[in-house]
Amino acid sequence: APAWGVGRVVALVATACLALVAVVLALNSGSFAGASELALQALGSVDVELEVEPVGHVIWLGSKLPNVKRVFLHRNQELLHQAGWKLKLWRSEDITQQNFPYTYGTIRRALKYHDESGENVFSMIGDLMKFEILYHFGGLYMDTNIELLRDPTELFTVAASLNKEVFLVADPGGDKRFASAGFMGALKKHSPLFASLVANEQYLNEIPFEEHCVANAWTGPMFLTLKVLHFDSAVILDRDTAYPLLCGQDGMDRCLERVGADSTFGGKVTQEDSVLVKEENGDVWRVQVPCNDLKREYPEATAVDHFSLGKSWINCKPAARARKLADWTLRYVHDPASFIFDFTLDQVRWSQSHNADTLTKELVERRQQLLGAGSNRAQLILLGSTARSGSTLMSEMLRQAFNADEDTVVWTDDTGLHSDIPLYNRFFDLGDLWSETTMAQDWVQNDLWPRLSAFGVTRRAFDAALDQPALFVDEVLQKSASAGYQYVLVKVGWNSDPKDPMLSKRVASNLLDAFPHANVVFMERANVLAQFASLARAQDTGEWMRFADNANPADSRVLPAPKPVTFNFPRFKLMFDQRHDWITFFHDEMEKRDRKYVHLVYEEHLATPEKQAETMRRLKDFFGFDVNVNQDFLSSSVRLLKPKSVTLEERFTNPHEIPELLTKAFPLNEIA
Repeated sequence: APAWGVGRVVALVATACLALVAVVLALNSGSFAGASELALQALGSVDVELEVEPVGHVIWLGSKLPNVKRVFLHRNQELLHQAGWKLKLWRSEDITQQNFPYTYGTIRRALKYHDESGENVFSMIGDLMKFEILYHFGGLYMDTNIELLRDPTELFTVAASLNKEVFLVADPGGDKRFASAGFMGALKKHSPLFASLVANEQYLNEIPFEEHCVANAWTGPMFLTLKVLHFDSAVILDRDTAYPLLCGQDGMDRCLERVGADSTFGGKVTQEDSVLVKEENGDVWRVQVPCNDLKREYPEATAVDHFSLGKSWINCKPAARARKLADWTLRYVHDPASFIFDFTLDQVRWSQSHNADTLTKELVERRQQLLGAGSNRAQLILLGSTARSGSTLMSEMLRQAFNADEDTVVWTDDTGLHSDIPLYNRFFDLGDLWSETTMAQDWVQNDLWPRLSAFGVTRRAFDAALDQPALFVDEVLQKSASAGYQYVLVKVGWNSDPKDPMLSKRVASNLLDAFPHANVVFMERANVLAQFASLARAQDTGEWMRFADNANPADSRVLPAPKPVTFNFPRFKLMFDQRHDWITFFHDEMEKRDRKYVHLVYEEHLATPEKQAETMRRLKDFFGFDVNVNQDFLSSSVRLLKPKSVTLEERFTNPHEIPELLTKAFPLNEIA
C-alpha cells in the first residue's frame, strides 16, 4: 500500500460476544481443596508448571442442572481427570462470606432482588462469582454449555510462554473486540486483573440488578474488557480456541439436536455413537459425546460451546437499553480513545430509538471533554465520479464493508444469510453536496444537517460548504470521529450547472490540497450512450435514484423499465465533452500532486455482484482497509433499486438517429 494509505489497525483485543450467556457451572465429583498449600505441578504431557491446583470451575445456580448439561459435564470431568485435573461445581450453598469475601454482600443483594422481583439475575451473580473464584484459586473457568475437546493444559502453556498470568478467549459473536467471560484461565492466584474486578467496593455497591438487561456492561464482557485494557498480564486467544461455532450457528452443531418424543432421530446428529437424553419437562435431546465430529473438523479448538443449550438473552426495549448502556459508558469509561465509546455509540445508533440523537450528543460531548484541546479525525475517502448511480452503489458497498471487519464470519442456512456482524457503525456517507441543486434538496436540510448537528458540526461550517469545502469537511472529520465514526466518504461528481460549471473542480482541488492522505477513488461509466439516457431522464423528470425502504429489509422491488428519452446530438456532445473534461481534470490533479488512486470503470468493476466483491478486495488491499469483502454479505447491503433491464435501443424514442459511430461502439441490442 502507498505510504499515504490507511494502515490496517490490529486491535489488541481480537473478538467478543456481548450476548448475555447463561450462568454456568457444572458437575463435580469431589470437594475442592481451596486452602491447600501452593504447589508446583507438572500437568499431562506438557511441561508447564502451575502455581495453583489444577481445577476446572463451573457454576450452576437456582434450578436443578438439566440432564443434557450433565452429560457434557460428565465428559468434561472425565477428560480433566485423565489430564490430572479436578472439576468443581459451585452451587448456591457455596455462596458464603468465607468463599466470596469481596463480592458476598453484592451477591446477597442480588439474591434478595431476585427473591423479591422474581427476575433472573443469575448471569450477573455468576459473573461476580467466576471472577472471585479465579482470583482466589486460579485454574480454569468454563460455562456449562461448554464441552472440552482436549486437555486445556496447553492453553496455560501458551499463556506462560507469553509471560501472562491470565488467558481469555475472544467472544463468539457480537463485537469481537471484547473478551468472553465464558471460558478463561488463571495461572496464578491473586491476579491483579481479577482483583480489579472484585475489590472495587464502590463499583460493587453501584451495580443496579434491576438493569440486568445490560448485564454485559455491569458485570459481563464490557466490564471485563474495560479492565483488561489496563493490564498487560492477560492474553486474549483466538475465539476458535473455545468457540469454533459462533452464537447463532446452532444448526451447525452436529453433536447436539433437540428432537421430538415421537421422532427421536433428527437431521444433524447421527444415531451412531449418540444417546437420547430426556429432561423432566419432556424435552428430548440427541447427543453425541464426546463430540468427535467437531474435534476432527476443528483440530485447534480446545472446547466447543453448545449454544443450543441456551443463551441468557435478557433484553429490554431499545430506548431503555440504549439509555442504560450510555449511562454506564459515561460514568465508567474515561479513555476517549477506547473502542468501548465507539461500541456504545454504535449500539445507540443501531437502536433507532427516539432518544438516539440525545444520547449520541451526550456521548460525543463527554468524549470531547476527555479529549480536551486535542482532537482526532476520521479518515477521508474521496470518490470522484461521472455517474451518480454508480457512485451511490459504491457508497452502499463501502458502508456494508466498513460495518464489519475482515474477520466477520458469514454463513447460510435454511433461514437465509447470517453473519456475526458486530454492528459497527464506523462509516459515514457525506454524499455529493456540490452537484447542481444538491444543497437545496430536502434530504440535505431534513436528514443530513440534523445528523451533522448532533455530531457538533456548526451551522457556520455547514453553510460554508460551497465556498470553503475543505473547512467544512475538516470539521465533519473531527466531529464524526468524536461520534465514533472512523471513515467519512465525500463524493464529487462533475457539475453541469450552467450557473457555476467550475464548482466541482474547485471543490476537488481544495479537498486534494487540504487532505493529502485521503484515500482517493475515481469511477466512470464506459457506455456513454447508457449514461446519456440515464442523465437525460433524471434531468427531465427530476428522479435521480430510488432506494429500498431501509426499515423494510424485504423491500427489494424492481422498478419499471425507464421511460425512453430522445437522443439529441448537441445535448449528447455537451455531456460527452463535460464528462471527458472532468475525467482529464481529475487525472491531471492527481498526477501533479504525485498521488496514487484507484480508477474504476462501472461496467468492468461494479456491473455484477462478483465484480463488486472483487473491487472491494482491490480497495481493501490497496488502502489497507480492515473490511469484510464476502460477496453475499456485500450484496445484502445494496438498497439502490434497479429498473427493469431493457436493451439500449429501448431507452431511446429515436434510436435510428444515433450516429453509427456510437452504435458500433455501444451496440443497441445490448442490455444497458
